[in-house]
Amino acid sequence: MRLLSATYAIWLREIKREIRERGRILGNLFTPIIWLGIFGVGLGSSMRFSDVRTDYLTFLGPGIVAQTILFSSIFAGVSVIYDREYGFLKEIMVAPISRAEIILGKVFGGATASMIQGTVTLILVLFIGRGLPPNILGIILTLGFMLLLSLALVGVGLVGASRMERAGGFQNIMRMLVMPLFFISGALFPLSKLPEWLRILTILNPITYGVDAIRGSLLGVSIHPLWFDFLILGSFTLSIILLGAHLFKGSEA
Repeated sequence: MRLLSATYAIWLREIKREIRERGRILGNLFTPIIWLGIFGVGLGSSMRFSDVRTDYLTFLGPGIVAQTILFSSIFAGVSVIYDREYGFLKEIMVAPISRAEIILGKVFGGATASMIQGTVTLILVLFIGRGLPPNILGIILTLGFMLLLSLALVGVGLVGASRMERAGGFQNIMRMLVMPLFFISGALFPLSKLPEWLRILTILNPITYGVDAIRGSLLGVSIHPLWFDFLILGSFTLSIILLGAHLFKGSEA
């Protein structure tokens, strides 16, 4: 019970912090609208992919859901740096709570905030997507994969934050990492026509499996079976959270 109580307290603090970041929340919510408008409607009217069974706007929708999760999750790690700068991290380190409680609270707090923003984007995508039937099972699977992707990317942010001293440096590094990962994830275009060397990078990119799983859950079209996406994404999530916890402990030792 004490573990749950301490984890909940840190989770709640992370949620309150996210709510106060109104500018970032609005940015994360309006960005999908811009991408859907420019790429989905604008470029989609002149772009055709032979291996896409739906119209481009519908194809793009799941990728934009994953993009919202990506942008909102991976920057959650900046809270660790802020806590370190303002001395809060030192205070909770000497409190009678374990490192595991701190890590779990921060991971679930970041993932919850990301899920809220991702769900808003999902509702938008379901509303405008002409090829997206209201399949309850598909939506449940989508939410499950969104949560898994959120946890994985919060873990990536935690790994980055554990070795950074300034929030500005962390955000710059994450921006350099985020855009290439997003562009080679299959969110914007099919991966089947890419050159071999670039396809290898997509295989190593964990976001590829998140995008594929969300698209498969919503549209019934995916590169891999959903169980395979779950296996890869779940393994990565567990590994990156454990690595983040280890680095976090080492950085505060």
